[in-house]
Amino acid sequence: MKLYLHILNVVVATLVLTQSVKGVVTFTDITIFSILKTMPNPDPIEHQIQTNSIWSWSQLVPMENIILFVDNATSCSFLKTEYPNVTCHNFASLKCWHSTYNRPYINCAFDIAQQQKQKSILVFVNGDIMLHNSMSHTISFVNATMQKFFLVGCRRDYEISPSFNYSNSEKTLQNGLNHSRIHSTTGIDFIAFKTDTPFRMPPFLVGVYRWDNWLLSEILLRTNITVIDVTQSIFIIHQQRKKPEGEKPERHALRRGAIYNDVLVKNTSGEDYKVGFINNANQILTGNCEQSQCTFKDNLDRSETVLLKQRANAQKYIAVLTVTSGYMPLAWNWICWTKRIGFRNYILLAEDLEAYKILRAANEPVFISKEQSLNTSSKSEAKYGSYDFQITMMYRLEFLMRVLRAGFHFLSADMDTLWLSNPFNYISHNLSITIQGQTHKQTKMSGGFIIIHATSKGRKLWQDVIKCQNQNLVDLREQQHLKRKRPASDLTEQECINNRLNTTTINLLDPYLFPDGRSFFDLHRPQSRGIVPVVIHGNWLVGLEAKIKRLQSWNLLASTGSSCDPLESGIPYSLSNRTNPVHIRIRVLTYNRLQSLQRLLKSLQAANYLNDSVTLDISVDRPSAGASSSEKEQWKKVMDYVGDGETHASKFKWSHGPLSIIVHKNHVGLLGQWTVSTDHQDIQLFLEDDVAVSPHFYIFLKQAIDFYYINESNYDSRMFGLSMQHQHTVLGQRTGFSIRSIDKELNETGAPTFFKYQLLGTWGAVFFPEHWHAFLEWIATIKTENIEEGCTPGGLLSTEWWMSRHLAGRMWTHWFIRFAYERGWYSLYTNFPNREALIVNYRESGLNFNVTRGPMNPIVEHLQPDLHLNFTKNLPVFDYHFSLIDQPTLLSMRHNLWHRHYFVNQCRIIEKNHKVTAKLVKLKKQLLVKPKTRASTYIKEHKNGTRTTRSIETSLLEDVSLRLSPSSDCFKWFLLFELIFVFPIALLIVLGVCLLSRKKQAFRKKQFKR
Repeated sequence: MKLYLHILNVVVATLVLTQSVKGVVTFTDITIFSILKTMPNPDPIEHQIQTNSIWSWSQLVPMENIILFVDNATSCSFLKTEYPNVTCHNFASLKCWHSTYNRPYINCAFDIAQQQKQKSILVFVNGDIMLHNSMSHTISFVNATMQKFFLVGCRRDYEISPSFNYSNSEKTLQNGLNHSRIHSTTGIDFIAFKTDTPFRMPPFLVGVYRWDNWLLSEILLRTNITVIDVTQSIFIIHQQRKKPEGEKPERHALRRGAIYNDVLVKNTSGEDYKVGFINNANQILTGNCEQSQCTFKDNLDRSETVLLKQRANAQKYIAVLTVTSGYMPLAWNWICWTKRIGFRNYILLAEDLEAYKILRAANEPVFISKEQSLNTSSKSEAKYGSYDFQITMMYRLEFLMRVLRAGFHFLSADMDTLWLSNPFNYISHNLSITIQGQTHKQTKMSGGFIIIHATSKGRKLWQDVIKCQNQNLVDLREQQHLKRKRPASDLTEQECINNRLNTTTINLLDPYLFPDGRSFFDLHRPQSRGIVPVVIHGNWLVGLEAKIKRLQSWNLLASTGSSCDPLESGIPYSLSNRTNPVHIRIRVLTYNRLQSLQRLLKSLQAANYLNDSVTLDISVDRPSAGASSSEKEQWKKVMDYVGDGETHASKFKWSHGPLSIIVHKNHVGLLGQWTVSTDHQDIQLFLEDDVAVSPHFYIFLKQAIDFYYINESNYDSRMFGLSMQHQHTVLGQRTGFSIRSIDKELNETGAPTFFKYQLLGTWGAVFFPEHWHAFLEWIATIKTENIEEGCTPGGLLSTEWWMSRHLAGRMWTHWFIRFAYERGWYSLYTNFPNREALIVNYRESGLNFNVTRGPMNPIVEHLQPDLHLNFTKNLPVFDYHFSLIDQPTLLSMRHNLWHRHYFVNQCRIIEKNHKVTAKLVKLKKQLLVKPKTRASTYIKEHKNGTRTTRSIETSLLEDVSLRLSPSSDCFKWFLLFELIFVFPIALLIVLGVCLLSRKKQAFRKKQFKR
């Protein structure tokens, strides 16, 4: 701090030589407001100090632009007499007075000043501050350069002696310029900001500390406004009475009302006010703005605590990643992925000045120490374990120690990690766990992804790691003098961490949610279980170029520059370009179930259509060549009832609009009936004949379409339509995870009335025309006879259904499931009480059910608008596994995790939990290699909200389960062969080597005796 003030004094002293009181600039867009003591003041020195201040302000702005606040009406009368054009407010008349402490509230002054909408810039100064014309030039320069700013500056203390006459205000100002010294950065006596700056001052007391620190911390931490230190560009002269020799200034904490402000600031923002000092400003303005020689520079002296408070989450977790200019391509990729998942709780620690400047220009939360900023050379990629690599690690370790001391839990990660979800949702928040990390070689922890809690044990552990790393640097420097060199990997912070794990409580993160590069890219372990990872570590591969190429080959490279590659964004809103109105068309699909069809048509006929004209299409499939005579007879009954649309009239009469009968010339099956090409732009409701609708379904449907499709502000480009059925199926299954329940998951997310889900609801499916035509175009390019084309990887049940039914042609939904999987699209669903729905399926015998089971769920008999029609915009989105998705845009890239180039067999079915036999479990326990004993290793499940992170032991069991699955018969025989033949041979070889070695030793002893 003392060095900082010394530099400021030297810089400002040189500027004084180029400044003068003359050459005043009047800036009419500035309003100066201040709080004065009693005027006229009975103390002549206090009176003159305030008079000098008002004079200096009047030289910069018109008197009409000065607002003064005083304690009583007498002072206001005096000021209006002396300065007729100023605005004066009496705190007592404003009812802004604390009766106990006998002080006014400062928030009243700020509230009134911010109401001056005709003036764009406000300046607050204390009543003993004289301003120089450098203020006008500086504000003019900043205002022309930035849209949002908040200026603060250190005052310069100038002592007023009772023995001198200070009635000449101009001379006093000049003497203040030449004979004053910079005050500490804790005191804030000058503030300049735009009138529309978003803050509301709490009722702090005037004349007591804390309010200024609160205000500055609020701007620093809770707005995106740039705070600028103008100490080196504006002369802020503080006139202070010279104290008698030996007399100490009054301590702020002992002033009347200090305890009130202290309690108020802590209740309002906790300890955040402690960063509200001038030396924590974002930028520093230097130079003479009057001569257009002032420039901005980043404030490298600001505390990292500001960034930590700005970026940490509510539980005080923060991610820290080190970046060098040579590693910027991977840094940009990481940044783009954080934007995709909506993650902002991170700080980038720049190792060289070039990286800092690049990231700072991109408005990224980057930090560099003052010492490190002196390193202006570009840092290229350092070899793992090298001295340069370890220096980088040491810089990171020491910074992370400061993070812990500031009370924040850190997640330290390498820049080659790929973040697909917010990792803080999947780690344990149990503070009794000191360290958590990614699994490395099954029993170790990777230094490239670790979490340390800011507890006494966490700080002790990290201090020990730093000491170990210091010793590593010493060993590396002396390496050339050692006869036996240690491997570079032994001299890393990773080894320092692992060597200390037996002294503390740890949690190894689930290796399938947090896989390393080998596990994900080479062995495909998460994918084989249908698991979408949270973070993928890009290790097990050396070199920046190789890492970039690998990400490119998987289509997982988001960017290598400052702009991010866009993701699939769905179908843009296009109704504004349409000339014809939106219509709803009902499409009934039937074959040979007459009674079912009649029940459906009866329910449709009885529904309320609000006097709208609604088109009804009835599509009748034709029997196949191999159909039985019974099937054909039943089909003829249907044809006799609906007619053929040409020669035979329909017995069914549709009274709500046009009726169209479509009889297929050949047997087309469900796929052909659903995917018939159409040239209209109607919204289509598809109904198979084994369902019935609620009398109120159309009212719901029309209002839902108005809200989610026609209203552009609520339109979701990825929502392909909606379903009126009650959905109960969770399509995705994952090894090692319990099967999710839709009802349970919805209750845990607040039981929303409506939600979005990737799975298509075929019972009452409604498709928006643009999305439906996109599907028809897609399926026209697919070879539907190819079995692999219909599979969707990731452990979806639809793949099993398709594998068992494809030869019979009994499915069509798997095609849309695959399509929605590639696009990342989803549908709207209802979640009405008691599983009620606007449509009911009777589960009659046919393609989906072997025997008739009756109604699936109750139907909505009585419409309740406040329930059934209470639509909202922001709804929870669930993927095929019914996992809540924070960022729906990421669904469009899920298929890249099962890239066709690496997963040629897209039909692979994941291992099931229940298929592991008792005998196999016993074999796994025998083969499982246990890690070294630890003091308190957590092996239980740690739950975080609705998420679950499992211990490494459980994951390793599953890993063996995959390697020794019941389907691997060949592998079992191979193991048996090894036990019978290979093991005995290896044992004989070892025994032979031992005998030979003993003979050599005996021979050497003989020679020695001779």
